[in-house]
Amino acid sequence: MALDATIGGAASNSYLTLEAAGAYFGQRLHASAWTSASEADREKALLMACRRIEACRIRVHRRPYGYPGAPAEGLPYDPLAPYLQTQALSFPRRKDRDSAGAWIIPQAAKDAQCEEALALLARGAEQEKRRALQAAGVTSFSVDGLSETYGAGAGQHALESSEARALLAPYVDRGGIIAASDLPEGEWSPGSG
Repeated sequence: MALDATIGGAASNSYLTLEAAGAYFGQRLHASAWTSASEADREKALLMACRRIEACRIRVHRRPYGYPGAPAEGLPYDPLAPYLQTQALSFPRRKDRDSAGAWIIPQAAKDAQCEEALALLARGAEQEKRRALQAAGVTSFSVDGLSETYGAGAGQHALESSEARALLAPYVDRGGIIAASDLPEGEWSPGSG
């Protein structure tokens, strides 16, 4: 699958192009996992990194675009609404513009995608096994005299890279309840506050 970094595109699957990622890694220390990877693996890593970023709770309001039809009349302007109702990715949001007023992907989101792609390329088969164990809730294991113990919540974050997590921190919602409704305005229930 080819990268599609069209800003606001209905089929976009990446926040940046392979060339833009190459420029990022050209200025970064310790990027050997990127530079030694094939072009196909670089693309795969960027695609997977973007999917992982989208799996985070990005602070974007899908309403009034969260249901069929045009934005509901009378609703206030929402700076966290997507730029276009048909866009595939969370960015850009209505507030994501440059000084000339053009729609942009925040640099932190693009940098986070690069950092996550690098982490994915750098991790080996052993790290893959560890992450699977952590995600399954294993807290410790021993093999051939070696043992490992994991802290609570290890392996439960969508992103592998701590750098990517730090870059996205201002854009990610913490806590709360995710609820679904067939009603355009959602539903209220006691305790949902």
